[in-house]
Amino acid sequence: MKGSVREVVDCDVLVVGGGGAAAFAAISAREKKAHVVMADKGQLGKSGCTPNAHGGMAVGHLHPEDSWKVHFEDTLYSGGFLNDQRLVEILCKESLRFIPKLETFGAIFDRDQNGKYRLRTFGGHSKPRSVFSGDATGHELMTSLKREVVRRDIPIFNEMMLLCILVDEGRVTGAVGLDKSNSNLILFKTPTIVLATGGGVGCWPAAAERQMGDGYSMAIRAGAELVDMEFVQYHPTHAWWPYGVRGSVSESVRSEGGQLTNSLGERFMKKYSPKRMELSTRDFISICEYREITEGRGSKHQGIYLSVTHLLPEVVENRLRTVFNKYLVYGHDIRKQPMEIRFRPHYSNGGIFVDERMESRVSGLFAAGEAAGGVHGGNRLGSNSLIDLVVFGEIAGNEAALKALRQGHVGRINWDEVEAENERIERLIHGNPKNGIRSMPIRRSHTEMMDLYMGVSRNELGMKKMMEEVERLKGDLLPRLHVADQSRRYNYELIDTLEIFTRADIEELAIRGALMRKESRATHYREDYPKMDNQQWLKNIVFYMENGELKHRFKAVNKSMLDPEMIPDFFGSDFPWHEDETYIG
Repeated sequence: MKGSVREVVDCDVLVVGGGGAAAFAAISAREKKAHVVMADKGQLGKSGCTPNAHGGMAVGHLHPEDSWKVHFEDTLYSGGFLNDQRLVEILCKESLRFIPKLETFGAIFDRDQNGKYRLRTFGGHSKPRSVFSGDATGHELMTSLKREVVRRDIPIFNEMMLLCILVDEGRVTGAVGLDKSNSNLILFKTPTIVLATGGGVGCWPAAAERQMGDGYSMAIRAGAELVDMEFVQYHPTHAWWPYGVRGSVSESVRSEGGQLTNSLGERFMKKYSPKRMELSTRDFISICEYREITEGRGSKHQGIYLSVTHLLPEVVENRLRTVFNKYLVYGHDIRKQPMEIRFRPHYSNGGIFVDERMESRVSGLFAAGEAAGGVHGGNRLGSNSLIDLVVFGEIAGNEAALKALRQGHVGRINWDEVEAENERIERLIHGNPKNGIRSMPIRRSHTEMMDLYMGVSRNELGMKKMMEEVERLKGDLLPRLHVADQSRRYNYELIDTLEIFTRADIEELAIRGALMRKESRATHYREDYPKMDNQQWLKNIVFYMENGELKHRFKAVNKSMLDPEMIPDFFGSDFPWHEDETYIG
């Protein structure tokens, strides 16, 4: 053990994350008899986004006209056909078998008086297929998974921030973590790692503000590729007023019949999508809300109204109890008053480029959940996330365990990299750079600018302004960062400062991809290129690093089951969204 490392942990599989994908990966790896360890930046069951996913899981192909193939097509259309069809096929085929397994873990889903699962129709789904637990499905899922992790005695390192992945000759050998309780470095020696670290929407003003893209940054610097990083989903119903209520308002509200209206009292989705109305896809509703607000028809606080006042009070109280109770704390009774909502950053559609085994091009480095790219293409359907994380969490955990047990520990630990991380920590805490700067002003200004220039509507001028800010951050500000709080115990200023380095990577990746993609598609809407261009841009942008420099390549979309060029209504269209073509661009 080197002097800068206070503890060395040996394991077969290291699972990084604290949400549903991480928990399911750990459970699956343990089922294969591997020695698995979890490292969570926060606390298991609280730090990930899974507990805050309210709506449902798109697993129940129980409608007589529904099937996994219909679900498959819905997912591809929503993603602008940029999805990896191999992964989408796995998602839709495997989804239904997970509900019985989750129920054996203790999860409870709503059923009708005949014992059959209740199903919801979420935006963009052509059939009702989402099982749910009230409007707290993610909490129910995470509670059951955490219970199972504890029952299986899987070791958990809570409050552990991973700093880098160690690689030798293209193979994982370990990772370096920072123990937030004392700022000591921990070395994890392992042949396989599952990154289930969530997305990077914390670089925008998102409710998931700690989702800073740590996994993306570590992965690309370890040699992995990232795909579709320009696609960031805005959720159309984020609680906007009263201020204290802010956070996502479940899509279950619209699924149960919630209506969107502007300041004139108009259900404005009638003119944009008369067939689907409020059950249009998230990307499309967000841009419609943006148009209503910018044209002067927004609410009092520059949002939009979402009303359930026409529903029976018992429906609101029982099926929407989480949202109902959250608002009621602030004296706002949604049974009688509409909610003020607004589109806000919600989900990273892109991520780590993986194969069907959820392995990246770095041997032994796997990804699952929001950390992995390819499943959702340019836009994720509501309720596809919770089933994504259990399906691919299981695969990633299984494959990582099998690989570790087959090959054992190989490769060497690069102690120079470990020491470099230690020197970075010491420099931030004890260094005193000339014209030093602290992290908070950067975090605040960049969060606001990413929303302004890389938000629901983009243009070249704004994106280039944002890129200039990122270049200034990397060239001038990062070397001057320092931490005023020199304590080592729960030094959250240190954590915030370390996240600035990650932020610089995520912002650059998103902006570069968005500038390159000269079209509008799904969650990437450009005012200067408002139409979809299938002739030039039916392809993925893949980023990687070579000798410390960010590079990119273009990848033809996967057509393993459905060739978009053979669908005239799609390939011949220039409409960016999977909706009725009534929207004026």
